[in-house]
Amino acid sequence: MSKEMEINSSEEERKAHSMTLYIPLGEGRSTFNLENAVCNHGFFMMAPNVWIPSTKTLQRPLRLADSSTSILTSISHPHNENSIHVHLHHTEYVSPKDQQVILDQVARMLRLSDRDEMDVKHFHQLQPKAKTMRFGRIFRSPSIFEDMVKSILLCNCTWRRTLDMAQALCELQFELKDHKRGRMTGDSINRSKTKINVDEELEYYSLGNFPNSMELNVLDEETLRNDCNLGYRAKIIIELARSIQNGEFPLNKFGKALPLDAKSMPKIYKMLNKKRGFGPFACANVLMCIGYYERIPTDTETFRHIKETLELCEYYQLKFGKLSELPRSKYHTITGSYKLCTSIPK
Repeated sequence: MSKEMEINSSEEERKAHSMTLYIPLGEGRSTFNLENAVCNHGFFMMAPNVWIPSTKTLQRPLRLADSSTSILTSISHPHNENSIHVHLHHTEYVSPKDQQVILDQVARMLRLSDRDEMDVKHFHQLQPKAKTMRFGRIFRSPSIFEDMVKSILLCNCTWRRTLDMAQALCELQFELKDHKRGRMTGDSINRSKTKINVDEELEYYSLGNFPNSMELNVLDEETLRNDCNLGYRAKIIIELARSIQNGEFPLNKFGKALPLDAKSMPKIYKMLNKKRGFGPFACANVLMCIGYYERIPTDTETFRHIKETLELCEYYQLKFGKLSELPRSKYHTITGSYKLCTSIPK
């Protein structure tokens, strides 16, 4: 699927200090629905993602090419349009290189590659009802690192705590963004919080992206554990970030150097499973985000629904209403069991 971009440089946008990029859907127009592509997986509820039901818009910061600068972005698909609209707030100009980096992140989140389109069509052959609903893309993060950390945040805790930990990490990222050198401790972090009113029809947004491995690499374990209430996960996440930064863990192989085929999947699973904290559930969840669907991420919540012979999406819709229309204040209620228990971390 083509990701050629265009720039909207209308007078209105220049006055509003913003610009819009576009991702043509091409053949994917017949299978794509933004609401379904986003609101199908718990990751869409986790910070820094903000789904706005009234406008069917996904809002979050996305990184520029330097990997440290972020820009607030709103992603929408207006009715009868053949392109995804990627609206960049508070900027009049973004370099062509940065534009492509932003579009690549959006394409990853919404699974807009040719390979993803093939997977969706194959799934629709198996599930004709999904084709009618334009359902089949599983939402993921702009980066595999964010997917990996969020998979750890899902383990052995309530859904409310998972949401709180993700939010705390994003708030910490905002506090850290001016500290680019040296190892940071709790005493050296600026505790100021800033919120801006992005648009009248959008919610107040707390400035802060999900931290990347470079940003987490300057932290110590104690700071991450105490400031974000991560518990044992702090050690896992710090070790992951450091192994990526020092080249020990080849993150670039995930879905890039290795082809998405049955032979590569066991290799990647083995690489993941060697990392502290990545048991069967976390590994399967990361594999699903990469594009391998042979291993299903299962926890006690999944088994409970299988025993009740109910489909997960239908169950949640019946119990809580349409997920895409749920206010953010109710996200923590989206679980049928008190605790999502997975294997004990290594």
